[in-house]
Amino acid sequence: MSEFSRIDAHGDERGLCKGCRFWDAEHDGARQEDAAVGLCLHAELTHFSLQVSGHSGCNRYAPVLTPAGAAG
Repeated sequence: MSEFSRIDAHGDERGLCKGCRFWDAEHDGARQEDAAVGLCLHAELTHFSLQVSGHSGCNRYAPVLTPAGAAG
């Protein structure tokens, strides 16, 4: 089995691509981010050149990091 196929290391926590720090897409604000298509830049997935919408998701999800003190 490849290292990628081991699901136990990542658990079952999932999230939408639009909130993931590995999603690289250009869009004109929150209204368009569900339909926007971008690349997944996760180190384990880049060789697949995945093009995913903001409404896609997976178990490699990592929330966007916000700087301390940023307005929320």
